[in-house]
Amino acid sequence: MGATSSVKLWTGVLAGPVVWAFDLLASYAVVKWTCLTSQHWMLDVLAIASLALIAAGSALSWNGLRVSRDHTATFMATLGLATSALFALQILAAWFPRWVLDACR
Repeated sequence: MGATSSVKLWTGVLAGPVVWAFDLLASYAVVKWTCLTSQHWMLDVLAIASLALIAAGSALSWNGLRVSRDHTATFMATLGLATSALFALQILAAWFPRWVLDACR
């Protein structure tokens, strides 16, 4: 496992949790502004951007899985795909109540 592939694999593994944390913090930080300005689309943009970043991390993991030759790289690529899927599901689960409930009430 070379230096470049190691960085790509670690990026794939950590993309999900890091992007989820960013989405959570940014969503909380933007709610007050969203309510004051009635710009509710901003929360949707944050969720979509977060899902796109997780998809990029998944692509790195998928590529790592396709070209991996050793067990460590295969494990990391599989772990990256699994964590990306779980954290994408978490972002979707947190995004759904924004459609149903009004954050400004």
